[in-house]
Amino acid sequence: MAWRLAAIDPTGRSSASARAPKTSSWATLLVLLALCAGSALACDSGQRYDQAVAVLIDVSGTYEDKKDETIALIKRQILPGMVPGDTIFVIRIDSESYDESNLEALLTLDARPSQANAQKLALAQKLDLFAKRRERARHTDIPGALMLASEYLQEIGAGSSAILVFSDMQTDLPTGAKRVLRDDELVGARVAAVNVKRLPGDTYDPEVYRTRLARWEQAVRAAGALEWRAILDPTRLTPFLIESRG
Repeated sequence: MAWRLAAIDPTGRSSASARAPKTSSWATLLVLLALCAGSALACDSGQRYDQAVAVLIDVSGTYEDKKDETIALIKRQILPGMVPGDTIFVIRIDSESYDESNLEALLTLDARPSQANAQKLALAQKLDLFAKRRERARHTDIPGALMLASEYLQEIGAGSSAILVFSDMQTDLPTGAKRVLRDDELVGARVAAVNVKRLPGDTYDPEVYRTRLARWEQAVRAAGALEWRAILDPTRLTPFLIESRG
């Protein structure tokens, strides 16, 4: 966003108009800075400072019981930190996640704080309804959800992007389904697996769990992601998003 200030002569009148009010240059500058801060863009460079957060929620049989907890985390750890201009969207991970119908919600906060707060409240209510909807997918298409999230993030083009995956991170595709993450699929995004549920086999042999996460890190980084992180403590979610915005 480019702003042009009219020159001010020693008499305090703008050279652009003799009828312009006598406003100090400092006051004008402060107003312009406030306008810039209210937008998601830097005034001179055009750099964007908004953040887009993709939330992927597993509704397969092994993770569906975590749905209520996941929605509570979104409302407690993500929504409060969002500012005007930020975008959040929620994608359902089920048997065939690469489908626009899997987009549960998409919201870009209004520049007006009061309106943005109203939007957050409306989204929280919508997510509560999603939590109450009981569904158990037979398969778990995590790559498909990542591919769908990638397309939305590219379209939004925010200054920073984060993908949060709430799942056991165990992919189980239906027969015939094929998913391949491109080398640039997740370019510019920071990816975190949050509140990963351990499967029965993980308890017997922790190396199974650790290897599963290590393979995901390898796949995500190979797809161009800036970062991969497994977040065990949900209270670390907010700091992660703050760091991602930087």
